[in-house]
Amino acid sequence: MRVSDSMMHELATRGVTGNREALFDKQRIASSGLRVEKPSDDPVAAGLARGTKSRERRSQAIEKISGEAIDRLQAVDDTLGGIGDILSRARELAVQGANDHVSLNDRAAMATEVSALRAELLNLSNTKIEGEYVFSGLSVDRTPFDPTGAYLGETQLKEIEVGPGLRLPTQVSAAAIFGVTGGTNPFTALDDLEAALNANDGDAIHASIGGLATSVDQVANGRANAGAHQQALQQAQAAAARVRDEAIRRRATLTEADPVEAFTDLVKAESALQQALAIAARMPPPSLVEMGG
Repeated sequence: MRVSDSMMHELATRGVTGNREALFDKQRIASSGLRVEKPSDDPVAAGLARGTKSRERRSQAIEKISGEAIDRLQAVDDTLGGIGDILSRARELAVQGANDHVSLNDRAAMATEVSALRAELLNLSNTKIEGEYVFSGLSVDRTPFDPTGAYLGETQLKEIEVGPGLRLPTQVSAAAIFGVTGGTNPFTALDDLEAALNANDGDAIHASIGGLATSVDQVANGRANAGAHQQALQQAQAAAARVRDEAIRRRATLTEADPVEAFTDLVKAESALQQALAIAARMPPPSLVEMGG
């Protein structure tokens, strides 16, 4: 079959058009650094990249809520440190007050200090962080302790999900720290000490030391639990960061272009277009007969 001038001209024109489109695509990749910008560029890669984006977002959310929980637990630990100091000071007063050589007036002064310590204990026990009571369990809007020292909160703790089926607590158990579920109620221990000091009862003062020591230990255990919760959350946060970074790397592999390869492809595309233009320029135009003239 004879190849007419018209057919040759059409082939040359198609070659120029195709190479020009290829050049535009290589220019886009070189300038943006992205091999895949929209699904039509590479449907499979685009679909996989969407999956990596979802993993990145989930990981970022876990990092954020874990970080917030870690900060809150640190604030709780600081609060418990203050409570521990109060109870340790009360125990010191009890040891001093139990001495038979302490005068009535001295014990009365100690009782006044214990009363102030109790007021401070109530204040710290009802601490709020960002508008939520930290020792109320799930009922974060409920004052955990009334003036008598009775617990009004819940024993169930708030948790966050840090992975499929994996939840971690973001609070410490006030019920354990304050003797609600066993142990010693620190408010009661302070009340007993204050009453014994005001009564100038050496035996009762001495008897209060054990309860105060138990309260100090309960607070120390609470701080240890807060630290353990923080450590678990930090590990979850680090794991989420690794997943996030891997998702970013994977998406980059799927969608980003290698700079050297992109430049090489651009040069090749420019050369191919120039060659196509040169060939088209040498092609004779269609004759009048072929054009139906």
